[in-house]
Amino acid sequence: MAFIVVLQFFVIILLISLLLSKSHQRKLMTSLIGLYGKRSEKITYSWTLDSARKTKLKGHLILRFNPEEIQEQRMNNPFAVINHQDAETNLRNMYLYMLNNPRTLMHCADIVKYINRECSRNNVGELDKLQFVLDFVQEPNVKYNYDHDCEEIHYPKEYIRFPDETLYDRHGDCDCKSFLAATLFHLMGYNVLFLISYRLEHAAICIEYDQRWKALLQDAPKNVTTEIDGRKYVYCETTSDHFRIGGISSEYTVSDFEIKIELRA
Repeated sequence: MAFIVVLQFFVIILLISLLLSKSHQRKLMTSLIGLYGKRSEKITYSWTLDSARKTKLKGHLILRFNPEEIQEQRMNNPFAVINHQDAETNLRNMYLYMLNNPRTLMHCADIVKYINRECSRNNVGELDKLQFVLDFVQEPNVKYNYDHDCEEIHYPKEYIRFPDETLYDRHGDCDCKSFLAATLFHLMGYNVLFLISYRLEHAAICIEYDQRWKALLQDAPKNVTTEIDGRKYVYCETTSDHFRIGGISSEYTVSDFEIKIELRA
C-alpha cells in the first residue's frame, strides 16, 4: 500500500511537470518533495562493543521515524495521564499497548535484526552480543536526562518513555533507558527483570543468567545475580557508559531493588 501511494505521488508530479515551464517545474518539485520529506526523520546511531573478551566490533545504524507516530505514542503513554497508576501497572499497560500495536516495535526489531546479523557475520559470542545491545542503550546513543528537564514530555515528575520515544529523543533517565533495553532483550528471546527502587531512586534490568558467563561478569556474582521461580538473572546497568553485563555501582547490589517485574519472553 505504501509503495502504491508513493508511486501515485510521483506520477502526479510528472504529469503536472509536463504542463509547466522548467522554472515552474523546479519550484514545484522542491516544494512537494520538501513537504513529503517532512513525514520522516533520519537518526543515526553509532556505538562500540565493550567486550570482556576484548572482542572488536562497531555498530552503525540508521533508523527513520515519523514524528506524528511518536506524538501518538506520547499521547497513549500511561505516564502522560495526570492521575497515573503505579509504575508496575503502567509498565504492563505499555507492554500490552505495544503488543496490540506492532508498529511500535518496528524500530526495536530493526535494531535486533542488525545486531544479530553483525554478530553472526563477525563470529561474536552470545555474551558479547548481549553486551552489544547494552552498549547501544548507553551513551553516546542515548544520553541521560532527567524527566523534569525534558520539554518534549512537558517536564513531568515521573515518566517512562516508550522505546520509540527514547530512540527518537536520544535521551532519557534510568527507567526510560532500561525499558528500551528490556524491549530489545525481550525481542531477542530473553526473559527480563525490570528493577525499580524508590529508596535508591533508580531503575535497571536483569536478563537471564548463564553460569558460563560467571568468570566474565564485571562484579562479584553475589552482588549482581538474583533468582525468581528457579530462573537466574544478572544485572545490567543502562544509565551510563563503561558498565558491562554484571557491572553495578559500588553503592548497592541487585538485592537492594524493592520491585522486580518479570517480563517473560
